Amino acid sequence: MTPTDEHIKEIADLLDCGQICFFHKPTGSIEHYSDPEGEYFDPEPWKEIMKAIEADLDNYIRFDKMDSRQGFQVMEDFARSLTDSNFQSRLLEILAQRKPFSKFKFAVDNSKYRQTWFDFRDQANFEWVRQQLH
Repeated sequence: MTPTDEHIKEIADLLDCGQICFFHKPTGSIEHYSDPEGEYFDPEPWKEIMKAIEADLDNYIRFDKMDSRQGFQVMEDFARSLTDSNFQSRLLEILAQRKPFSKFKFAVDNSKYRQTWFDFRDQANFEWVRQQLH
């Protein structure tokens, strides 16, 4: 079975929440667990699912979240897509500074473009998951 757009959206949402996702090809089910590299990872609640996936790994497609470089590119693409040249310039300046992720988030969260950003990011995450299928 190949993931549908609905599967891809669910996987993209889970990745955005810090999960590592797996699509089970024979059944079409989605399995996930917290990223073991995460700061607060606790293996206990995930032991069973991790063991089940590892035992049947050939039947799963693994999906990983974007790395920070790719996430940065999404933020830059969003800034460049804006028609509001003042806010676009502000975001591009933020992206040129140190620690751009939190500054970008703060600027967007406190702007009229907050929902526009969420929609843009969600679409980028959807396309990222789709690309991992090829």
